[in-house]
Amino acid sequence: MVRYCEDFVILAQYKTEAEEIMSRLRTRLSEYGLELHPDKTSIKSFGRYEEENANRQQRRANTFDFLGFTHYCGRSRRGTFKVCRRTSKKRFRKACLMLKEWLKLAIHSDIKLWWKALAAKIRGHYQYYGVSENSASINQFRYRVERLLYKYLNKRSQKKLFNWEWFGKYLRRYPLPKPYIAHSFYKPICVAGEAC
Repeated sequence: MVRYCEDFVILAQYKTEAEEIMSRLRTRLSEYGLELHPDKTSIKSFGRYEEENANRQQRRANTFDFLGFTHYCGRSRRGTFKVCRRTSKKRFRKACLMLKEWLKLAIHSDIKLWWKALAAKIRGHYQYYGVSENSASINQFRYRVERLLYKYLNKRSQKKLFNWEWFGKYLRRYPLPKPYIAHSFYKPICVAGEAC
């Protein structure tokens, strides 16, 4: 079981085990007047053989969303199974929308006041979503940020301030944080006093 506050994922080897766990969990929660969320609760096949099973059954391989990430079945460079993750579509849209709303309000104030706050918001996004296999999503977020910034900087006055060339020069002079992987799941874990 992997849990975070009230959200959790239970892993079982067999479907019958998963169904038994689900049944017992519903019974246990009902004793306290609680219930499982019907839209967020399901039993899905997932794991080493999911891609094979999906191909045989002529369907897409199952994925699941947990803590803002879509988890899906992938392969390592050696061809072995691994769990991969990317920013969930819902969270990605929400992050872009929140940034857009923030920019709408901030854009008409002094740029020196909000540029650092914008950089902090972007860094915060990379700190959370910058995990192994998610570089495409955080690069896409950076692209969306730049598009929004270009749009709203040009709305500061009736006359268009930037074309793309000038905007690029501006970003080189006042750079925003570049996407980075903050959490690699493949680096060795070092224990105090032992060599890594």
